[in-house]
Amino acid sequence: MDRRVPPAKREVLPGVTLTVSVMGGYSIERDGEYIGWIHASVGDHWNAYVRRLGSSGDPLGRYPQDEAVRVVVVAWDTGVALPNGCRS
Repeated sequence: MDRRVPPAKREVLPGVTLTVSVMGGYSIERDGEYIGWIHASVGDHWNAYVRRLGSSGDPLGRYPQDEAVRVVVVAWDTGVALPNGCRS
């Protein structure tokens, strides 16, 4: 199975884009804000992580690519908003 990530930046949900990251996975941005990332796992599954300030991010599990993106978006939305508008 070919595990390379095709070079791309594409919108997968309204306002949510995937951009190839330097680590070989995808960075997830919503409305220009970096909210998490995914990288290839086993088979057609991807490891999903939500960005958290002050940490390397929270692992969310392994999912098919589209579901992994949705899980990151939901995890970001349920994070606590900080005074500067960023999520923790």
